Amino acid sequence: MNQALATVIGMTIAYAASFLGLILAYRAWRKHNQSESDGRV
Repeated sequence: MNQALATVIGMTIAYAASFLGLILAYRAWRKHNQSESDGRV
């Protein structure tokens, strides 16, 4: 039971970190695209 709990907690932390990285990457990509389109228009 203890090993299973550690596995679940570890996977939850890994999933949360992955989701946070996805959000940060999306925000950076969107900011980069807006600055490019503003310069062209």
